[in-house]
Amino acid sequence: MTYRSIATILNDPLTATDMLAFAIQAARQWGAHLHVLCTGIDSTDPGFYYAGAQAIAVQQNLEVAQGDAQALEGIAQDVLRNEDILWDLEAVTLMAGGIGPFLTDHMRFFDLAILPLPYGEGRSFVDVSGFEACLFGADIPVLVAPAGAQMGRGLSRMMIAWDDGAEALAAAKAARPLASAARLCEICIINPDRHGPDRSDPGGRLAQLLSREGAHVEVTVMARNQDAIAAQLLQRAGETGADLLVMGAYGHSRLREAVMGGVTRSVLRDASLPVLMAR
Repeated sequence: MTYRSIATILNDPLTATDMLAFAIQAARQWGAHLHVLCTGIDSTDPGFYYAGAQAIAVQQNLEVAQGDAQALEGIAQDVLRNEDILWDLEAVTLMAGGIGPFLTDHMRFFDLAILPLPYGEGRSFVDVSGFEACLFGADIPVLVAPAGAQMGRGLSRMMIAWDDGAEALAAAKAARPLASAARLCEICIINPDRHGPDRSDPGGRLAQLLSREGAHVEVTVMARNQDAIAAQLLQRAGETGADLLVMGAYGHSRLREAVMGGVTRSVLRDASLPVLMAR
């Protein structure tokens, strides 16, 4: 099991080069085909304009969005033409309200999406919509990377945030190709359930699953010592020198997937290392 077909989405010229470099490193390391989707977003709200100006404004905004997509395509072509990986480019122009439906259909044919952190300074609704469409709509794992992140030549230490839930298990299974390649895979558990099925051996069944895949696993059980679990997870990752954090993604409501759970949202805003999420 490995990632053979991966995709990244470019929508911002300021972050495109960093994001593309990270995706190229991943594709080279895994021997994967990289699909690069260059998007121009038309944020026109026709109801905002008075009748006489509507047609002109709509056309102008569409042309700007098309220009954005073409500019990103040019940036990507300049970088990719000298790379020794399999790749393809696609440029599209989308209405803001159509981001979710388009990506939900488009991205389901890939093993993994590589995206920037969707929350925090400089991020927009486009980044959030893209992340959620890939994760909840297309239902594929998403690897999010902070600015300047590097894949390196291989994983040294991977950390799995584990709570015995369905989302955490989905993320751990999605990370199996990486766990078996890492020098060490740590299963990190904060305040395990004293009445759960694994109460006598927290994380034991997951450790067994990953060990059978060839991973070198250790289990760490921690008491909660911070108000925010996300902060404690990220602190642990920093203290141990983890290259990758793996965790399940939680929404408050499956009918309103845009409302992300507190731990998920905090990690997607504050992480300083790549994070693999699935649900």
